[in-house]
Amino acid sequence: MLAPLKDRSVLARSGEDDDPEEDTETMLRNALREARQALRRAATRGVRQTVALTNDINRLSEENRQLRQRLEELENGQSIVALGQQLMALRAENDALIAAARRVCDLNHGLRTAHGECERLRAAREQALDHLQTGIFQNAHA
Repeated sequence: MLAPLKDRSVLARSGEDDDPEEDTETMLRNALREARQALRRAATRGVRQTVALTNDINRLSEENRQLRQRLEELENGQSIVALGQQLMALRAENDALIAAARRVCDLNHGLRTAHGECERLRAAREQALDHLQTGIFQNAHA
């Protein structure tokens, strides 16, 4: 294998000697160097593409796994069962809210009734006080 050329001035001087064998050797060295550089670039590009494709494969595999799991859940009816359970829980909560609303209405009605009774008792008390004061006033003047 040829050793890399460290001093480029040797190449410049070789052209002065007009030795066709050295020109051919120089051209072959240059061609070999360029071929090696091209191979390195191609290898680097290939490695980058391989890494990118591997990452894509991993990402797509994970997406595929998730979709298969979701499909299996749908096929097994697990989603429907879960929705049914949620519906039952919401119905129970709704029934409890309806019962609480009825109790509030009943309490409100009872409160209005009690308020009316209080007003009636107040009026009766006022009337009794007026009647008592009138009786006391009449007894005092009699």
